[in-house]
Amino acid sequence: MDRRSACLHQANAFREKAIADPEHQDQWVDEAIKWLERAMEAGRRAAITVESEDGCRSPEPAIRAPRLHG
Repeated sequence: MDRRSACLHQANAFREKAIADPEHQDQWVDEAIKWLERAMEAGRRAAITVESEDGCRSPEPAIRAPRLHG
């Protein structure tokens, strides 16, 4: 399981605790939010790098522009 999935799983566990334990619901919801934020951070950290012919590493562009034929 990757880090993002593990964080989402943990957030879901705290969400379920919030449902099952209304007396401490705010505490469990706060914990769930923390784990959701960690999942978002883990998703942002994923990066793809490519190595050019001269050996330099650079990030892969997130979106490639379509090639125009003309």
